[in-house]
Amino acid sequence: MKLNRKIILSIIFLTAFCTTEIFAQNDGSGNSGVSFLKFGASARAISMGDAYSSVTEDATAYIYNPARLNFGIKSNLTLMHNASAQDLTTDYISIKFPLGQKFAMGVGFFTTSVSGIQIRNIPGASIDEFDTRNLSTGVSFGYLINPNFSIGLTGKFLFEKIYVDEASGFAFDLGTNYSKDNYSIAFVISNIGSMNELKNESSKLPTLVRLGGSYKGTASKFSYNLALEGLQVIDGGTFHVNTGGEIGYKDFAFLRLGYQTSYENRGLTTGVGFKYKSLNLDYAFVPYTSDFGTGNSISLGINF
Repeated sequence: MKLNRKIILSIIFLTAFCTTEIFAQNDGSGNSGVSFLKFGASARAISMGDAYSSVTEDATAYIYNPARLNFGIKSNLTLMHNASAQDLTTDYISIKFPLGQKFAMGVGFFTTSVSGIQIRNIPGASIDEFDTRNLSTGVSFGYLINPNFSIGLTGKFLFEKIYVDEASGFAFDLGTNYSKDNYSIAFVISNIGSMNELKNESSKLPTLVRLGGSYKGTASKFSYNLALEGLQVIDGGTFHVNTGGEIGYKDFAFLRLGYQTSYENRGLTTGVGFKYKSLNLDYAFVPYTSDFGTGNSISLGINF
């Protein structure tokens, strides 16, 4: 039977759209694409409800806020693997290091894929399968204007492939951070840029705004970190409130809990972490509603 290419491609794009957008509902999904740019990038961040723009102190600053590259351990390597519903996987690797007293640099590689998407031109058995792939890679720079205030910039190359069609583009993130005593306040604009055409039409980037604050402290053998963040995709997105908390015991074991509002298929986030000398091992668990299953993330941080 000769296949109708137009029908097949329509099914391909519809399938790919659905599988990526189930994790970005009420988030400007009708007006923008490249939805993987909204995903979390470490088990610690995910378990704290992604309320992380004022919390990040490792190489995840490449994703959440380049202005915080100057905070925490000077040099760090972070790796993450996430497995979610619909065979969606996410992998992240990044590194940060100082360039002097006031400058810091980060390099990141963030990729997602959905495997085993079936192709059909009529109801019945599939005729083939394919994978979708997305990539964001680039560099970040942070500059400490004074001991309390910092700014940052990320430039990244973007790539997406659906079946045999490919598209690429460039984007920028701008971040600021103010910290004093145990408080931090952050403001970030992410994904300012564009993509070239995928098949016949280009995807509009999900430019989003984060405004977050956090407070950390200690009490006897315990430490704690509380975070609150507002997030919205500028073009048609719903306003989300992300909250997260972390409690640690002897700077070794950590329990985490978070909640994200205004998503149709998720809300609660949880996780644990362990720290030993220069190593951090974290796990995040996200239960999805509507039979979408669960999300499981594991990440490793190495300080040096």
